[in-house]
Amino acid sequence: MSVASTLDDLATQVDAEIRKNLSSRQMELYRMMSYHLGWEDKPGGEEGPVRRDRNHGTACLIACSAAGGDPDSALPGAASVELLESFSQIHDDVQAGQPQRYDRDAVWWVWGPAQAINVGDAMHAVARLAVFALAERGNMPEVTFRAVQIVDNTVLEMCEGRFKDLESQERIDLDVEGYLGMATGKTGALYGCAMQLGALAASADDETVGAMGTSGRALGLALQIRRDVMELWGVEGAATPVGAEVLNKKKLFPVVYSLSKASLSEKRRLGDIYFKRVLDTEDVVKVRDILEELGAKERAEELIAQYRAEAADALEIPGVNAAGRTAMGDLVGYLLDQ
Repeated sequence: MSVASTLDDLATQVDAEIRKNLSSRQMELYRMMSYHLGWEDKPGGEEGPVRRDRNHGTACLIACSAAGGDPDSALPGAASVELLESFSQIHDDVQAGQPQRYDRDAVWWVWGPAQAINVGDAMHAVARLAVFALAERGNMPEVTFRAVQIVDNTVLEMCEGRFKDLESQERIDLDVEGYLGMATGKTGALYGCAMQLGALAASADDETVGAMGTSGRALGLALQIRRDVMELWGVEGAATPVGAEVLNKKKLFPVVYSLSKASLSEKRRLGDIYFKRVLDTEDVVKVRDILEELGAKERAEELIAQYRAEAADALEIPGVNAAGRTAMGDLVGYLLDQ
């Protein structure tokens, strides 16, 4: 079986577990959740359901297997991290005023920002409740308790990362270290959470659970920097139009790196763009030209490779089996190379 087929099979299992958490709930609120999750179309729409990846949940299941556990025991954790990602996406779209998500209208664009906030908040609550099903899969109560702690700490870290991200939009003094702290919260924390929950479901020791968290955070950082590169230079099939995050004055890694390296005159050129009240598509071209002059894309690619290696190195411990390291490497390759 190919890597893509294996990952697709795991994603199907995660999707089925998520449905268990929503199937008995009938309010329109949950229909909105189903729309965001790709299961339904918007009212009056004719597109029908769309298939979404379940990469965080898949990482959770692979981590469980890598730590010597039965992936079925980690399904509640896998469902939880996917619901956490969805809650974060719904709120992000409202905050950024982004009208589309995955080439479909965002929840707030269809039902309004007020209801979208309700949907996101409810998604967070369902994500937390999903974790308690760990006990039904044979996990000890203390495992469930620790899993809830990890989930809550992850949500707090995600909110901190998002706060820093929004705070930095009108500033040009965000340095590389500050960017990495922000990106760890935005993206690394949830992958770290997914892999920790998988290891917990396998009854792994503290060293293994910690290593899984370290690996997941490194993977998340690599993915965030890669997304930033795609945002500036484009890639077919990207979730948002090329340049959308630049237009929103987001401090993408190549921009932050360039500001840290640039001369005073080059900083002025970038500052003149970012301090405009409204940016236009021509500004994206100007930004890209400056970044290319400063070697920002090359530095970003170096960091992606570095964090990819760190994600793999963290798993070189006795508590992670060889087959699991291979499977996790396949997942990392699939996410970073496609």
